[in-house]
Amino acid sequence: MGLKLVIVYASTGGNTKETAELAAEGAAGAGAEVDSYNAYGLDASILLEAQAILLGEPTWGDGDHHADWSPFDESMADLLQEQRRLEGVPAAAFVGCDRAYRNFGRAVELIEYRLEECGAKIMQQGLKIELKHNDHSRVFTRQWGADFVRRATGELPRQPHRPAMTREQADAVMGISATDRNDRGKRGLR
Repeated sequence: MGLKLVIVYASTGGNTKETAELAAEGAAGAGAEVDSYNAYGLDASILLEAQAILLGEPTWGDGDHHADWSPFDESMADLLQEQRRLEGVPAAAFVGCDRAYRNFGRAVELIEYRLEECGAKIMQQGLKIELKHNDHSRVFTRQWGADFVRRATGELPRQPHRPAMTREQADAVMGISATDRNDRGKRGLR
């Protein structure tokens, strides 16, 4: 039986849900047993069943938690933080984001901080998906999920998660080169 991975996400337009599903595919392909949950109305004690954790939400506004995620985050603080009940559990974060906002994908940091306060061990850099998946980001996200499992099981070394993924790295996830980004900017596109 493989590593028991719990994925919890919030999603409005479906992009972060797709990220969760793609990461789950990659994780399952790497041998994990995956359970995935929508955060809406969910109690954070579900994380106590996990041997590894992936959490994700869309970055809301200028870097706040998504409204459907906030109660789950509060539940983590109430149930898991004080006694560090996730001590040593491998974890990582993923978010949807939009470069139009100053705090690009800040929800990654918010999730990682909460996980660390609960004792979890961040295993790799958080994933930022801008606006909507494309074929390139789908492949990347599956690999990100598989690599997380390999890091959680010790097959790959832990990856530093700080600094958080930059705009340029998020562009690479989407398959957008610096030249493409400059051309898009000249045309008034994001």
